[in-house]
Amino acid sequence: MTTGAVVLCGLVLLVSAVSKVRTRSDYADFVASVPAFGIPQQWTRLFAVLTVVAEFGIAGLLLIGYWTAGLILAAGMFAVLTAVVWRAVSRRSGAVCRCFGRARTTLTHRHTARNAFLLAAAVLGLSTTDSTDLAVAWLAAAVGVIGAVLVVRFDDLADLVAG
Repeated sequence: MTTGAVVLCGLVLLVSAVSKVRTRSDYADFVASVPAFGIPQQWTRLFAVLTVVAEFGIAGLLLIGYWTAGLILAAGMFAVLTAVVWRAVSRRSGAVCRCFGRARTTLTHRHTARNAFLLAAAVLGLSTTDSTDLAVAWLAAAVGVIGAVLVVRFDDLADLVAG
């Protein structure tokens, strides 16, 4: 399970970070979205920078093999993101999901659930050990990749299911 959690969390954080800095416009849109999460205006730029740096840093730790440290930090990051999104949704702030780039989807409780799922995956990854069987490790990695794709395309899939 650790391998699956590492791949899932690492890829989700990497895609999230890259999508925020892909272009100047993407980064400006991300920074502009921050105040809706209750972050005071004077802290907006710092919060945006720290978010992107944390996402790249944690993804890097996970993807280069520092699994325990990476999963602990990922769990912390996902806990904060779950709380921030829940707060924004509860306050009906109109915050927009820029988690993976240009999406203009207003946050709902499904985004809180998505982040809670990622938190649970990171914690589960910390609480389990991997099999020594190479085939099982590859299967777990494949499940992590599929999970990451589903998380990244979450809004599209939710819209498809909702009709």
